[in-house]
Amino acid sequence: MFDKWLENQPVQQPEGDLHYEALVRSDRFDDKELMAQLGHDVARNYLNPDELAFVFDDLGAPEVAAYLRTNKFPADIKVRHGDFGEIVTAGLYRRVRRWCVPILKLRYKQTPNQAVQGTDVLAFRFRLTPPVIAVPEVKTRAYRDRRMSKEAYDSLEKVLVRLDESLHFAMVRCSERGHQFLVRHLARLLRNPGDRAVERHMVFVHDDDTWKDDIVTILAGLVTQPTELTVVKINGLKDFVARVYQAAETSAAPRRTETGEDTAA
Repeated sequence: MFDKWLENQPVQQPEGDLHYEALVRSDRFDDKELMAQLGHDVARNYLNPDELAFVFDDLGAPEVAAYLRTNKFPADIKVRHGDFGEIVTAGLYRRVRRWCVPILKLRYKQTPNQAVQGTDVLAFRFRLTPPVIAVPEVKTRAYRDRRMSKEAYDSLEKVLVRLDESLHFAMVRCSERGHQFLVRHLARLLRNPGDRAVERHMVFVHDDDTWKDDIVTILAGLVTQPTELTVVKINGLKDFVARVYQAAETSAAPRRTETGEDTAA
């Protein structure tokens, strides 16, 4: 779905260590189909299969929607936008760029309007030598904010210092789901921190109407190591996110893999 929803927009590369990619909506999905697809993906990011089985079996559609609004989906607009940015980022890295994204962090929210601590998204290429970890810092804005570049830079530096905590969190979650293949790989990365390559990534999900490339110029002046920046531009972002979450309320069952299993922890 993500590779059909988004397509590359030509950009001018900044000088220095920053590589910039911009993604905009393609015309391969009509609006109704896009909302349905994104609604499924939002629901899947908040709900694991066990929760579906235990909570939703005896509920009708209105009760499911009410449960999601009360217990899972954030009412705070800022938090909801942040969650949506993480969902888009995880989908982009898993389904388009073909990284391994082993956990869906939003499933582990304690309360809907609070963020889960740690790295926004962790993505891996375990089969490379050395294994590669992408650490995307995600920022979502429905309005123009020149401070975003500095905030993203500072946040990424902080999570990189505490990367082992996020790796441990991912390992435990995978162990709980019985994903021993992933547990072994993550444990190896924790035991041998010198035998891994860490890449700096940033993803900005931004309202297309208010975006200006001076944000890229500011960020390029801050980074001192190779950094990948992806900007996902969405027209009318605030209304777009609201409609996606409305679609998610009617999508109690997450999207499944071809084998019928939800393989993310």
